[in-house]
Amino acid sequence: MNRVILFILLFLQVSTVSANAKWGNSIQKGFETAKKEKKFLIVDVFADWCTYCLVLEKEIFPDPEVSRILDQFVRVRLDGEEFPNLRKKYNIEGYPTILFLDGEGNFVTKIAGLATKEDILTVSKRILQEPNLESYLKTEQRKDILNPNYHFRLGLLYFQNKEYDKAEIQFMESMQKSKDQPLVRENSHFNLNLVKSVNQSKDSAVVSWKEFIKLYPNSKRIITATLYYGIALKEAGERKQAKEVLSDIKPKLVSDADKSLCEEALSEIERGF
Repeated sequence: MNRVILFILLFLQVSTVSANAKWGNSIQKGFETAKKEKKFLIVDVFADWCTYCLVLEKEIFPDPEVSRILDQFVRVRLDGEEFPNLRKKYNIEGYPTILFLDGEGNFVTKIAGLATKEDILTVSKRILQEPNLESYLKTEQRKDILNPNYHFRLGLLYFQNKEYDKAEIQFMESMQKSKDQPLVRENSHFNLNLVKSVNQSKDSAVVSWKEFIKLYPNSKRIITATLYYGIALKEAGERKQAKEVLSDIKPKLVSDADKSLCEEALSEIERGF
């Protein structure tokens, strides 16, 4: 009898370990696995003090029906308090938050707050019906044709994939449909200008950045936009004006990447490039 009880206890321990083993704790490894296996990624973002996070972990995720469908994703569980950059990137405002991403880290969708079993099953099934993020976004776009966000996210995806003509079309659509959503419109305009900087004439990029600076003088991106405006001027051969713009904006730059871009552009101007 004791041996039977011992066997049962060992079985329960192994089952628990196996269940937990399905959840990784490295977002980077999750992305690598998702890309390799061509799967979507599900990220359970929790906090130790969050009561409902425990309900998800102990009751909802282990549910046989939920577990079966989540086996088709790469699973990662992260303490959100330890990953502030992740919270900022995916706009996580509370716990629990369940993120759905692709292998490149692109945002697919999320469930914030008190996710039920039905919520998880519905969203998961909808995602799994599509072979990739582009297909998913296009399907969602058809369901909600007035929503600019799907155009914006498709634009980001195409830009990342260097499909610049497609990206330009999506950002323009997003701008047209976001007249009542100023932040989406501004972000779409900014990204459209990035596309133009690499995919159109340098003169066109100059005009676009100048227009952005005029339209959004209080934008959080105004300094970066001015930097890109100065670089566009240099690329268009307007070296004197480019030097003035870049020299003026240089002390205001914060990120090392922006500082490096500015210094490189000024150096090239000095050397006659």
